Amino acid sequence: MLEYALRRVLAFIPTIFITLTLIFFITRLVPGSPIWALIGHQSVDAAQIDAITKELGLDRPLITQYLEWLPRVLTGDFGNSIFYGRPVAQIVADRFPVTLYLTTIAMIVTIAIGMPLGIVAAIRRGGVTDYASNTFSSLGMAMPSFWLGFLLIIGFSVLLNWLPSSGYRSPDFGIWQWLSRLILPVIAQSLAQIGLVVRMTRASMIEVLGQEYITMARAKGLSESRVVLKHALKNAMIQIVTVIGLTFALGLGGSVIIENVFALPGLGQLITIAAVRRDYPMLEGGIFYLTLVALVVNLAVDLTYAFFNPRIRYTG
Repeated sequence: MLEYALRRVLAFIPTIFITLTLIFFITRLVPGSPIWALIGHQSVDAAQIDAITKELGLDRPLITQYLEWLPRVLTGDFGNSIFYGRPVAQIVADRFPVTLYLTTIAMIVTIAIGMPLGIVAAIRRGGVTDYASNTFSSLGMAMPSFWLGFLLIIGFSVLLNWLPSSGYRSPDFGIWQWLSRLILPVIAQSLAQIGLVVRMTRASMIEVLGQEYITMARAKGLSESRVVLKHALKNAMIQIVTVIGLTFALGLGGSVIIENVFALPGLGQLITIAAVRRDYPMLEGGIFYLTLVALVVNLAVDLTYAFFNPRIRYTG
């Protein structure tokens, strides 16, 4: 198990390097310049533009900028934001808890609803519950999250006036003040995720329930709940855990849309603003920290494989 974990961690290192490289070059190849976003297009002479370009270090060749940038960011230092004038790491630390709360709660809701629905649909395959869960999952996966977000705002905020339509309060203001502003965003983000988990759980459970050892367990007189939860579910968990890890990563990316719809001051909204302003340090830092969390979650998923299936713990 230790050797398996070490192999996964070592494979994680070059992934970080490749991620940083892609983030740098893709960000710099986006059309536009932070200079024009910073000083505007009117009444600016060429000398002033050249001075700001040199100050930001954008006058040097791209490969030179990259070779100077990479050693610094490997220590977590993405420099100062062009527009905020503060260290990127500090700004990310202020904004990231909002994104983490949104994504984590949405993931908890997804697992709490999606897995039981998928298990029940597999057990009662072809029945009313199966058709109902398939319909629900199809609708959830088909609806765009931003469109669903606007519908939720109209229904629960404008018409019913039950929940706030936008904004954010930290837990310091009180649990309900904090949670009430996350309910609608969580619903908008988790509905498609629930549909995906339901589909994967159902497919994995149907495959496992058809195996001979399940038939043997039933022939021994074991209760149906014991057969399903102890024998079938544990063997189906590898596929389910995989899709949960992918769903969490997709949720981090989807937070960019949800946070803008509900005006949540999270990392997703910050990345959007940085992209519009061509704030390279802020954009690179924001994308990297989101990607890093997704990679860590995928690493954790890889390590859980060895728990659910000991055969995966290879040693040579």
